[in-house]
Amino acid sequence: MPAMLPFLHALLRCCLACCLALPSCALATELLSLDGGWRACGTSPAAPAASLQQLVKPGLLLCAERELVLAATPPATQLLVLSALAASELWLDDIRIGRNGQPARQAAGESAGDIDFAIPLRPQQLAVGKHHLRLLLSTQHVPARLTSPFYGLYLVDRQDYRAAQTWYRLPPLLLAGALGAAALLFLALSVLYQQHRHWAMFAALCLVAALLLLAEIWRSFAGYAYPLHLPRLYAVTGLTWLFSTLLPLYFHAAYRLPHWPLAAALLLACVALAGALPAHFDSRCWLMFLVGLVASLGCNLAALWRRLPGSRGGTLIALASCGLFALTGSQFAEGGFALVVCFLLLSLCAQLLAQLLRERDAAARAQQLENQLLRKSMQPHFLMNSLSLISELNAQSPQAAEAFIEALGAELRMLNEYAQQPSIALTQELALCHNYLNIMSTRLQQPCSLQLAGDPTSITVPPATLLTALENAFSHNRYRHGAIFVLHLENRAKAHILTLTLPAGEPRQHAGGGMGEQYIRTSLHAVFGDSARYASERQQQGWRLTFTVPAAP
Repeated sequence: MPAMLPFLHALLRCCLACCLALPSCALATELLSLDGGWRACGTSPAAPAASLQQLVKPGLLLCAERELVLAATPPATQLLVLSALAASELWLDDIRIGRNGQPARQAAGESAGDIDFAIPLRPQQLAVGKHHLRLLLSTQHVPARLTSPFYGLYLVDRQDYRAAQTWYRLPPLLLAGALGAAALLFLALSVLYQQHRHWAMFAALCLVAALLLLAEIWRSFAGYAYPLHLPRLYAVTGLTWLFSTLLPLYFHAAYRLPHWPLAAALLLACVALAGALPAHFDSRCWLMFLVGLVASLGCNLAALWRRLPGSRGGTLIALASCGLFALTGSQFAEGGFALVVCFLLLSLCAQLLAQLLRERDAAARAQQLENQLLRKSMQPHFLMNSLSLISELNAQSPQAAEAFIEALGAELRMLNEYAQQPSIALTQELALCHNYLNIMSTRLQQPCSLQLAGDPTSITVPPATLLTALENAFSHNRYRHGAIFVLHLENRAKAHILTLTLPAGEPRQHAGGGMGEQYIRTSLHAVFGDSARYASERQQQGWRLTFTVPAAP
């Protein structure tokens, strides 16, 4: 699985580019809207005309008619498309051209029609001139709380309509497939690789978004009888509520912000309030999604204020998502949600995969540094010299030999413990250095010490960084009269400067290949990146080493 991560990261970036390049709505088509100009059947032509949006109400049988004037005969077959929660029959010039279900005056007698119904009309049926269009429509199974069961009646070219439908369905289907794959990927990663709560939440986000897109596209892709429209709307509303709640909670978990129960309860209340407003289904979904986006932006801004890793990229993604959603207008399903989710979730997926790659590389570097540190601490000449000294001390002073063995054991124990950590407190590093100088004092039979100037609290360094500098000093110099090392600490607003002064001694031949210097530079970069610096300068009385590490936020 880890070996596939670079490929998956590149694939997700390609999916993001492709989904953004595809149109998020149907192709523009020439259509003739037939919503207005209707009168009840049998009324006087002088009676005021109305739109079907005004005439069609729940629980009635309506007969309406209008005149249709065509300025030119269409060159190809046209479709008369009716979208309504109704059973219907249509007549053109007193000839019945189609029926969708069975209209009736009572609910028991009505056979529900499909919500979308298209009737093909040949050019001969649509000759130049005036035509009479009559519609019989019943809405007996429509709940009374729905203000208007009518959605649209228009005349459109059949080829254009089919092309528009294809392009309307394709982006949501592609996006739903990509999100389903992302959900499986992060679910597998959270189970097999590392168990992160926000990874599991991101997998749930992708799954909910994929289901929501499928629920939205279900109408144009498969069609259904109009009584099933209300359950579908409830499913869309519930999935939108779930997505709008999970999105900011994902950011809250990813940044590990405090007050988790309070934030979750407040968010649930805000999204539930938006969903309970007396508005149309699409308007409620739009409001809930907007609340989720704004709450997500708030989590990212809080993380940015705390200077948490990844907060800058997350804030940019949240800001762009809010702006993109505002630009799409009030069309939630057809434009706003699909486009914003395409940008938001695939961007977050690419960000998570990039973070995973960085963590994997950092773990590999940490393992390499750990092995290098352990190998360095187990140098044969150091152990051989120490064992020889133990043998000598045991013959001269068993108590001194016992103290030396304890110091040597403590040194190896601390090295083994610290080697498993990317960074340690400077106080722990100083304890390691003092113990090492006690060992060298016993070996050289001369006092060796480290003097400290400054406050070491709140400073962290890679393990054995200063110890390596001291070991290099003893490797390149012979201190016949002991040695005093001085560490000066300067704490600034954004950085700590550690200056280590190494006294000069008699130069000695050293067979090393600069591994100590390489370890210092590599470990500093592995922990702090480009924020840390290391420099060594030769002086008349020895060497001055400068370590610059960033201050904790």
